[in-house]
Amino acid sequence: MTYTQGALRLLSDYVVQAVQERPDHIAFLYGDQRITYREFAAQVERLACYLLKLGVQKGDRLAYLMTPRPEFFYLYMAASRIGAIITGVGTRQSDKEIEYVLNNSEARAMFILHSMYEFDYQDRLQKILPNCPSVKNVFIVGGQARLENALTFDEILQQDYAEYKAELLEREAQISTHDGLIIVYTSGSTGVPKGALMSHQNIIHMSLVEIGMCGAGADDVWINHLPVNHVSGATEVGATVIVSNATQVLEPFNPIKTLELIQRHKVTVLGQVPTMFAMQFASPEYDQYDLSSLKTVVISGAMAPLETLRKMRDTMCDNCYNCLGLTEVSGLITYTAKGDSLETLNLTVGKVAPDFEMKLVDPKRQTVADGEVGEIAYRGTSVIKEYFKLPEATAAAFDKEGWFYSGDLGLIDEDGNLRMVGRSKEMFITNGENIYPAEIEEAIMRYPGVMLCAVVAVPHEIAGEVGRAYIVPLPDVTIEVEKLKEFLKEYLASYKIPREYVFREMLPMTLLGKIEKKVLRQEVEAELKAKKG
Repeated sequence: MTYTQGALRLLSDYVVQAVQERPDHIAFLYGDQRITYREFAAQVERLACYLLKLGVQKGDRLAYLMTPRPEFFYLYMAASRIGAIITGVGTRQSDKEIEYVLNNSEARAMFILHSMYEFDYQDRLQKILPNCPSVKNVFIVGGQARLENALTFDEILQQDYAEYKAELLEREAQISTHDGLIIVYTSGSTGVPKGALMSHQNIIHMSLVEIGMCGAGADDVWINHLPVNHVSGATEVGATVIVSNATQVLEPFNPIKTLELIQRHKVTVLGQVPTMFAMQFASPEYDQYDLSSLKTVVISGAMAPLETLRKMRDTMCDNCYNCLGLTEVSGLITYTAKGDSLETLNLTVGKVAPDFEMKLVDPKRQTVADGEVGEIAYRGTSVIKEYFKLPEATAAAFDKEGWFYSGDLGLIDEDGNLRMVGRSKEMFITNGENIYPAEIEEAIMRYPGVMLCAVVAVPHEIAGEVGRAYIVPLPDVTIEVEKLKEFLKEYLASYKIPREYVFREMLPMTLLGKIEKKVLRQEVEAELKAKKG
């Protein structure tokens, strides 16, 4: 079985397809705006022509700092049409992190959100730009321009640049499906962020497989409330909806606002990480919303707690998938099967999609037997070819046969499903035994009253390293450590049970809603320094 036969050449070709087949179908629902595919295509062409007027060449990088909103998709598809490469910056990144992305990508222009929450991005950019010599043009999205020589996005779209349409067609003909389209930077949890360069083909093939595996279609309504500088918002939802010619509701994540939008727009496809579901389910307002329109729910980004999965099926819909996604494979690559049991969704991320390959290997990159822990490697047309301007990192992660070695650890169970064990760099050793935090976290999440948890290693004089569990209880719940440890004996060998427990009202999160273990490890390091000092 394959889902990628008949794929179009460029991602923007799917906008053209939608205009030809259903021009008045809604592409985006954003606030009070209802934007059809015909209107979407017109704005894309206008922006593409303007970028040609500006002198943007094939392969030039265009940086953006945006939330899920129509302007991001206009830029995305305009870059697709002229052969430019967009590169995202996170809305919560520090000035130094933004500076790194702009300089590593050598971005020649920056499309930046005016402001969001407590952040005024124009003020911040004014401090950053003197250290980023490649950036020649700045465009302000969603507000007035205060920076010298900056234009607003609205100003660009006030003209049609018709004289550049012939040049646009010529440029479009020069672009290959293997050319780069977007650079997504990894989190940098194991060093400096690496820019994963994704091609049109990488993104299109991942999207077509996702559509096929989840049974999605043009009449579906998705909600895109995920970061668009991440594969979740840019490809897993953003590109996939365009490839399927469907509709997406655009809005940054908020637990209650998401529920309101599902009800108002009759959303049919919802994809979130476990912490997003946990925050919604913990809200006393949750049961007030009508979620009956949902027909597909996808959970990814971390192992899904059993209670979360049960509530998903009981209150959202029966059709639930647990998937594994990675930046370097352009999005999702493994899927549980339709109708799989809650236990399967809880313990596994299913099987690799039919169009791709997966193997588990030992430290010498030799294949391990089923049931043995190994590093997970992937191969296929959604797998990127390189980290931008980082040849050594590329050589370390990709071999000459096209395999990408992920650094994730897992095993294949008796049903052929992949069970995640953790990151190879997260594994620690207690009294000579290998400990994988993901396994412990899954067991802790089974305990009644636990909303979130993360396990990291802390030094121990005798055992070498032991586990410390950071736990966020549900509101108004008190968890007794001794009762929790007794409960864990049913699921874990005694040496795996954490020795230390820290209870918090919240844990540090990435913008996507994943627990940011790097921050917790930094806390441990700071404690050690304080003790030594």
